[in-house]
Amino acid sequence: MRYETTEKDFEVEVSRTLNKWCVTVYQLPDRAIVVQDFYPERWKALARAQDFIRLLNQRKKKEEEGLAGADDDY
Repeated sequence: MRYETTEKDFEVEVSRTLNKWCVTVYQLPDRAIVVQDFYPERWKALARAQDFIRLLNQRKKKEEEGLAGADDDY
């Protein structure tokens, strides 16, 4: 199962590896591995993958808010 951020700059993949569930975060477009973690249960891996997507999407929103707030200082 794969999830992409809204900006399509990261991808999170959940796969079965070594009798565990693996969550891998890739930076696109070259698919460099940013984070990789293993979970004994599938539901935990899926929950963590969704957490990563939520955090990565919030990162972009916070950057935009920071830029808007910087204009207020002038």
